[in-house]
Amino acid sequence: MRMRAVVCQALNRRRPPTMIRTIAAAFVLTTLASLVATSAASAAPTSPASPPDWQARDWAMACMSCHNVSAPMSPGKPTLPTLEGRPVAGLMTVLQAMRDGQRPATLMPQLLKGYRDDELQRIAAYFAAQPAAKAASAASRHSQ
Repeated sequence: MRMRAVVCQALNRRRPPTMIRTIAAAFVLTTLASLVATSAASAAPTSPASPPDWQARDWAMACMSCHNVSAPMSPGKPTLPTLEGRPVAGLMTVLQAMRDGQRPATLMPQLLKGYRDDELQRIAAYFAAQPAAKAASAASRHSQ
């Protein structure tokens, strides 16, 4: 019993404040070094690809409310084409033609009037970089 009391007293002894500060400083420095190394590794480009164009993605999300495989579909109305994976040149031709009134459309000419050619190019590039919609998903949509 006496041995147990001696061990408990030794464990309960307070460490000197300088030792606590040293341990805390070592912990903080190790954590900071780890964070800096992690952020430097993630910031380094892993491929020669350009960084994502977040503005173009935001513009493209407006298109996705109608032009995607899981968009709501009304009975008797034709489905709209998906845009993912389509070539930039083809998308640009169609978008400019609708915007400029050279291709008939209902809503798209009004929506496209607010975009310049360089903005349409960025949107088309965003869609071209996305994986094409799966045929199985599109087929299941037509059967609904």
